[in-house]
Formats: sequence, C-alpha cells, structure tokens
Amino acid sequence: MRELRNVRELPQEGATTPLTAEEELRVRAVFVADIGARLVRQGWATFPAYTPEERIRLFAVARMIEERLGCRVEAVPEDICSMRFTVTGTDDPATDTAVSGAADSATALPGAGGSAAAVSGSGAGDSGRLAD
Repeated sequence: MRELRNVRELPQEGATTPLTAEEELRVRAVFVADIGARLVRQGWATFPAYTPEERIRLFAVARMIEERLGCRVEAVPEDICSMRFTVTGTDDPATDTAVSGAADSATALPGAGGSAAAVSGSGAGDSGRLAD
C-alpha cells in the first residue's frame, strides 16, 4: 500500500485553498521586500488586491513596512482591484529622513529570504537603487 503525505481536498468550483501559516509568512516577506523597495525608491507603490483576504494581507504588510522603515505608511484601496501604498511621514520629526536614510544605508529589507530585491546605496547622494 502506498503512503500519501500532504494530501488535501481539492477546492470546490470557485473556492480557493487557503495558504498554510508558513506560506503566508513567506508571501508577506516577499510583499514587504517588493513594496518596501518601491516605497523607498519613489515614495508610493500600487499592488493588486482582488479579494478581501488580499486586502487584509496588504494592510498587515503596510504595518510591517512601517516597523522596518520607521515611518508612517498608508495603505488605501485605489480601485476595486488594487491598493496604493504611500509614505505619509513619521510619528517622530527627528526621524523624518527614515525613508531616504534607508536608501542610503545599503540596508536590505528584512524577511525577503534572499529571493527579493534589496536596497543598496553608497551613502554619498545615492538615491537608492535596486540590487539583485
């Protein structure tokens, strides 16, 4: 007799299979790296969100980016299928340069697992560019 592992029921027509806890963490880490790099580079980003679950996930991603950059990140629905992320400022005026400082400090956004882009810069007026 054959032993089956990791067998799941197939979703019914029109239903989706939820992510496991590990998959959810990996997805959020990649989103944080991707959206965070765009925010550092241009101060705003848009990202697709087709379901309420995806919007909830992206709100959590915005909070994670806030923690890493140290500045306020606003996530609002742009239309029925995308969210817009904007750097709106900081809670502490002394850290107003958090976004530009992140671009100049050759810091990779944590949690990317090595599979997403990192932000690098020389610190000498470099506005931040993506490194693979």
